[in-house]
Amino acid sequence: MNADDDDRPGERFTVSIGLHEDFIVARAAGELDYTSAGLLHQQLKEAWAMQPGGLVVDMSGLTFCDSRGVGVLVLLLRQSREQHSPLILSAIPPRLERILTITGLRTAFQVEASVEEAIQVVQAAPKPAATPQQLSEAEPG
Repeated sequence: MNADDDDRPGERFTVSIGLHEDFIVARAAGELDYTSAGLLHQQLKEAWAMQPGGLVVDMSGLTFCDSRGVGVLVLLLRQSREQHSPLILSAIPPRLERILTITGLRTAFQVEASVEEAIQVVQAAPKPAATPQQLSEAEPG
């Protein structure tokens, strides 16, 4: 190994987010690791603030995911449950699938083979009922 090998940057991580009907589709690409996990968390936290009907995370572009990346996915799952809004991972790479299986997290996540299948699942999901507070706010006074 020479010094140049140590200076090679990892594949740049990107997140793109789009609104599709009343839910969000996020595409993650590159290396999801300790340096990029914060970016994914921040971007998707902001997306959840829009109170979407669901979140689909397309992971087909991921080339790597470490424990920090998995930690962010767990935080997103927790947030989706708090908001009663589905989180669906799509096209996860085999290595991430293996990590989720080994850690026992695979059964916690809903995973679909493609973005299209994930979108169909979100569209078919029942919408949460309005809370009593939302109903009282909607009543004319």
